[in-house]
Amino acid sequence: MFTYPILDSKIEIVGALGYDKGADGWVTPRRLPDWTRIQFADAGIERFLKFPSGVRLRFKTSADQITLKVLVSKMVITGLAEDKRPAAFDLLVDGKEVQSLTADHGNVLRLTAGLTAVFVETIEPGDPDLLTFSNLGNDEKDIEIWLPSSAIVELKELTASKEILPARPSDKKKWVHYGSSISHCVEAVKPMDIWPVRAAQLLNLDVINFGFAGECQLDGFAARSIANTPADFISLKLGINLVNADSMRERAFIPAVHSLLDTIREKHPTTPILIISPIWCPFHETTPGPIMIDGNSLFAKERPAELAAGVLTLVRIREILKEVISKRADKNLHYMNGLELMNEGDVDLMPDKLHPNSAGYRLMAERFAKLQTIKF
Repeated sequence: MFTYPILDSKIEIVGALGYDKGADGWVTPRRLPDWTRIQFADAGIERFLKFPSGVRLRFKTSADQITLKVLVSKMVITGLAEDKRPAAFDLLVDGKEVQSLTADHGNVLRLTAGLTAVFVETIEPGDPDLLTFSNLGNDEKDIEIWLPSSAIVELKELTASKEILPARPSDKKKWVHYGSSISHCVEAVKPMDIWPVRAAQLLNLDVINFGFAGECQLDGFAARSIANTPADFISLKLGINLVNADSMRERAFIPAVHSLLDTIREKHPTTPILIISPIWCPFHETTPGPIMIDGNSLFAKERPAELAAGVLTLVRIREILKEVISKRADKNLHYMNGLELMNEGDVDLMPDKLHPNSAGYRLMAERFAKLQTIKF
């Protein structure tokens, strides 16, 4: 058997731009570069960039058996989502799904909120898992191991029955996607259900997923991270988190969208950019945020008319995004209505009326792939 550390070995890690390095060789991939940390406004972005949505390990080998040592921290939300979601790892051989294994142990990452969605975080310690993918055959093959979107993942080492070699360079076009929890896809049962990941498979693209639960706030550090990432195609799914958090009104939102685009255009002057407006959410279509929590229910409250000037709703955000695009002389800037991906007719696939389930995310991916006509 051959054993390899996760970093400084022949293993390529795609989708991570930084790492936390713990004792005894444990490594936590982070989906934003380390320089961004001092600019975070709350604990949410620090937490969710360590949920490795879209992150995968790549290498070449003729090994029939591969074992990955992991420690996951599965998230539960007190009173709202008490059941631990599965932390699944999907193994692909030559680009095709072959096996999916779940980490059955690990820590519990518990979030507790008050009336508004401001969380206190605690860790309930658990044990590591050894995930063994077997009966892979003895032919040389390209391996990808995709990490879960539902948990923080620490990686210790990878063991294979035969030597591993560096992965062949990918010849796929590079897609960079930015979005909210609906792009992060914490609810996805397995990595191949994450809608940008599944859409990338359908479109034969190499995706980097900057989908951060609750944290698509048009932050400057996110804009610069996107700008600094090689891309043939960029998509920006904007709006829902700004309403959820009640973090902007029109006065701040409109120039913030322009600033996001300006920052990206500095490094990607002609790269096609697709702006995607929010999918359907009944309690924020015409009612502004913040999102409220009562037991296991999510809702919003109307506010007095004298406090409503410039508030953002999903209906208004869709209008503004189209207006922003129309005012910019940019032939490579495009718009997609999020309601074409998920709408009121899909309510059965949205258990909390905000997030799709795995079937909903797969449907979003399939609809996106059919609607995507941009040439790049």
